[in-house]
Amino acid sequence: MAYLLVMGALGLSVCFTLGWGLVRATRWLLGRLPGAGRKPARRSARRAPSRPKAPSRPRAAPRTRTRKAVPAKPPQEPWRLTRWLARRRSPLPLGLLVLLLYAGSRLAEYGMTFRPQAAPGEFHGLVSTLGWVAAILLALAGMNLLALWRCHRSGGDDRA
Repeated sequence: MAYLLVMGALGLSVCFTLGWGLVRATRWLLGRLPGAGRKPARRSARRAPSRPKAPSRPRAAPRTRTRKAVPAKPPQEPWRLTRWLARRRSPLPLGLLVLLLYAGSRLAEYGMTFRPQAAPGEFHGLVSTLGWVAAILLALAGMNLLALWRCHRSGGDDRA
């Protein structure tokens, strides 16, 4: 009975995940249609009047020798792969979902060891595969967050 409950929950979760992926793919395809990328123009918000800057106090000259100031290089534009990865928003929720599935199936696998009957061999393989998929998706989600940070830090547009 426990096997049927666990496998039913896993089947339901897989169907949910596939349905979610189908919805995301459909939204992506609809966004690629001509005329779908147009958004209504936003009106600019009222801004508070800017205050004049206070005059700065002159600093005293340093007594020790200083190095010449090296002009700071402007940040480089992120690579195309980084911008592409920053646009993808799905790996984190999907990775967390698979991680929860892995945790639940691992707990069920542990509980099945105390039954008098042996668990099917495919179940152990399924649990192992879920663990690897969760690890890969969470690594991809970490790379996605780094790409978002890089595009935001450089001031680059992550939509290009």
